[in-house]
Amino acid sequence: MKSTVRLKRMSLCVYRFGVAVGIVSTTIAVLRWFVIDNPNWLPPTIASYVKPGTLTYMHRLAGFFIELIPLAAALYTLAALHRICTAYCRGEVFGPTSGTCYRKFGTGLVLLGAANGLYTTLVIGAFSLLNEKKEFIIALGLSTADLYLLVVGCAVMMLGIVMDEAYRIHDENAQIV
Repeated sequence: MKSTVRLKRMSLCVYRFGVAVGIVSTTIAVLRWFVIDNPNWLPPTIASYVKPGTLTYMHRLAGFFIELIPLAAALYTLAALHRICTAYCRGEVFGPTSGTCYRKFGTGLVLLGAANGLYTTLVIGAFSLLNEKKEFIIALGLSTADLYLLVVGCAVMMLGIVMDEAYRIHDENAQIV
């Protein structure tokens, strides 16, 4: 009983933190591209190419739309985590939808890892034209953190499959009289 109360309390904290992260991430994306004209707020991969006041509206729009790629993946992942935490807060630790929720959460982590790599690659290419030589640079921007997201996401998806099978076995055993 004590662990269920602790799980509900922790799930509520994770849920609230996830909502806050989603709001802060979205706010920073809007501020960085449309409000603040300071290269220090831009992604580190392009901050060296950009001088204050050199970003046109089209650059800002392109940067914002490119940033929407990992932001969408992050918000999808946070929504999947929200579903897991909501179920835990209701006291549903193990149920028919648990496996699906974990598979969606794992999928979100995989998408986030891939989206981060794509984002870095696209933003470097798009903003390399702002350097003095006007050279187009193509760079693959996949970090070890992105690779970890891919691996952990696959592991969480496997956990979802295991939870589905465990629930199926539990359901069969419950029907045996």
